[in-house]
Amino acid sequence: MVIAIDGPAGSGKSTIAKNLAEKLKLPGEKPFTYLNSGNLYRAITLGCIRSHIDPLDQTAALGFAKSARIAYKDGDVYLEGENVVSLLHTDEIDRFVAPLSAHVPIRHLVNDLIRAIAGDLNVVVEGRDMTTVVFTDSKYRFYLDASAEARAKRRFGQGVSKLSLEEILAAIRERDEIDKNKAEGSLKIVPGVRYLDTSDLTISQVYEKLIKEIINTQIEGSTMGQLEVGADGSPVDTSPIEESNAQKPANSQDDIQTQLQERYLKSLEQLEEGQLVDGHVIQVTPDQVFIDVGYKSEGKIPIGEFAEVPKVGDVVSVILIAKENKYGEVIVSKQKADVKLFWKNLRQAFQDHTMVVGTIEKLVKGGYDVDLGAGVRAFLPISQSDAQKVDKPEKLLELKTNFYVERLYSDGKVNIVVNRRKWLEEEIEQKRKDFFEKTQIGDDVSGAVKSFTSFGAFIDLGGFDGLLHINDMSWGHVTRPKDFVKKGQEIRLKVIRIDPQERRINLSLKHFSDDPWVHFEDKYHVNDIIKGKVTKLTDFGAFVELEEGIEGLVHISEFSWVKKIQKPEEVLSIGDDTECMILGYDLQAGRVSLGLKQVTPNPWSEIEAKYPVGTRLTRKVAKITNAGAFIELEEGIDGFLHGDDISWTKKIKHPGSEFSVGQEIECMVISVEAEDKNIRLGVKQLSEDPWQSFASSYKPGSLVEGEVSSVTDFGVFVRVPGGIEGLIHKSNLPENREDDPDELLKKYNVGDKIKAVVLEMQPDKQKVAFSIKDYQKKVQRDELSRYMAAEESDGSTFTLGDFLKSKNTPEG
Repeated sequence: MVIAIDGPAGSGKSTIAKNLAEKLKLPGEKPFTYLNSGNLYRAITLGCIRSHIDPLDQTAALGFAKSARIAYKDGDVYLEGENVVSLLHTDEIDRFVAPLSAHVPIRHLVNDLIRAIAGDLNVVVEGRDMTTVVFTDSKYRFYLDASAEARAKRRFGQGVSKLSLEEILAAIRERDEIDKNKAEGSLKIVPGVRYLDTSDLTISQVYEKLIKEIINTQIEGSTMGQLEVGADGSPVDTSPIEESNAQKPANSQDDIQTQLQERYLKSLEQLEEGQLVDGHVIQVTPDQVFIDVGYKSEGKIPIGEFAEVPKVGDVVSVILIAKENKYGEVIVSKQKADVKLFWKNLRQAFQDHTMVVGTIEKLVKGGYDVDLGAGVRAFLPISQSDAQKVDKPEKLLELKTNFYVERLYSDGKVNIVVNRRKWLEEEIEQKRKDFFEKTQIGDDVSGAVKSFTSFGAFIDLGGFDGLLHINDMSWGHVTRPKDFVKKGQEIRLKVIRIDPQERRINLSLKHFSDDPWVHFEDKYHVNDIIKGKVTKLTDFGAFVELEEGIEGLVHISEFSWVKKIQKPEEVLSIGDDTECMILGYDLQAGRVSLGLKQVTPNPWSEIEAKYPVGTRLTRKVAKITNAGAFIELEEGIDGFLHGDDISWTKKIKHPGSEFSVGQEIECMVISVEAEDKNIRLGVKQLSEDPWQSFASSYKPGSLVEGEVSSVTDFGVFVRVPGGIEGLIHKSNLPENREDDPDELLKKYNVGDKIKAVVLEMQPDKQKVAFSIKDYQKKVQRDELSRYMAAEESDGSTFTLGDFLKSKNTPEG
């Protein structure tokens, strides 16, 4: 058994369906399982979002739905094995689930899954199209409805949405619009479905009403198939007069005629007082109408009982009041017959889901009082009074219109409830169908502006909507749809797109005039300087309108020759008039590239002439980095002073130790690369390179004196004249072979005076090596040379042994 429940979002169908599944126990039936079809669509939406798939991308979303593992167990939905029920009701999923569920292939996929889950179970299933598409054969089909305001309050009261009450109401109305216009599974009520407005009902009240309907349906299906309810609430037998004859096929028109005559004669024999009979008008006088009812005398009816005076020969239904009064006359009543006929037709309209006519007479609590004729009144709920929300209830008063009968009796009493909305929706559906069949792209149509969205306006084309997109209002830039059309305004539009399957109609205002891009090349050329108005600012640039319908983009890189613009707002504002140069265009794509900086000279084109290499400057420090400092030469143009170009001899670990932002320093231009917008500056170049001076004065082997500037594990650094530092490696410290270099290294301190010789010189790499060991050798060689020179001068013979002896004597 399937109990199917339809209805819009927030009508309470999920809660009711769950309660029914949990509590409903029918004799001889299995327990019921709750099946929420909406959660299957929400699970697909959640999976798309998690997989970084746009739920509105129908192809990608369908691909995901086909491959996803979605299961339903004990009322919970499992996505890839995870129970995701608690994650399905968020604002983000609410925003995407309606358009995703409108995609027909996805609906087919989910509907097949729902049928498979239901299988041979007893289920209570709810969704948008459970009664109209998925379970059309179910005897237990219900449509739960509520006003948009009531549904919004319920959703707001749940506390699961971060939106305001007004935002939730707008979202529900937009979702209703989507659900009503789906190509398949649209939100509608079909014959055989029981309707219930839950706006003013509690959950328990709705539950009780549905239980009663389900039980009554079971009773009707088993014992009351051939009965209908009379005006007094009692069953009336409606089986054929001659069942045996009705089952026989008629062989000819004569046979049919004979049967009808026999039935008529038999009915005359059985003519009883209080019976409804048909009579023929045989005479009309100013006061009376004489009716032949097939009895021995005619009946008379006051002419005032007729809304229109009949003609002789007309058939009139009357009630036989008396076969014969004291004067031998047949007494008949048309008024009573009208009442009986009215109830008969009303019951038939209720059973066959056909229309009745009535007049909306007055406002009552929750709706209207409707006059159906024959003194019978019905209640029209305001939610069922129109296909759209009724803003001004009084505007429907005195309206004669068609209705469907939703209810005749309640608790054994006459309680007629009618529905005008169903009839209107069917009329609208027919109009929509006719529109799609007869209207072509390019046709002109008329409509009224119904409502606005951020992307355009919906146009009422006769109960169904077309979309006037913001981009189709004007060839120019449109920021606010309300600037072009007004709510309620009757306008003429062009049809530019029709999609019967998706039930979409796109309309246009701008197509009544030529596309300005057609004439673009007649007016504009590359390198032209033009004037335009700024219409929009983005992170990547500014849009400038050249004329209505033609906008160009000034990319942020085209704002200035010299300044790095971070945001367009630094230069332009919306509404500014500005001059630009046309850099290029693409007619097919409707794009124009513009430049702001091109209307002014490029300072980099003359930079080499303005700042030749060798130029001395005094400028302020604009910025300091780990690698160096930027020096502002002029507005928008900086030169870079690298840390290596600050000093010839000093190792600069961070330029911030030497300079501060805003400080004026003297520097020299050492290179200019205009094409790369690169200017290099130097401070050390202001003075002569001491390394070159030192190299020319001190060759390898030269004696040098200095002081210890630092001591390391591998040697001693010595500062010598000119501020130059050189290294005495620890291997070059010992004067004698037996000395330990590491022990000697410990004897040196910063500031110690040292004599050494130049061991190696690399001025281009700013490196020099000294040696104490070689210094001692040089001293010894110099002494030997002097000693030998002295001995030679006095004629003595001299040997190396003599020299060594002299070094060891007390005098030496």
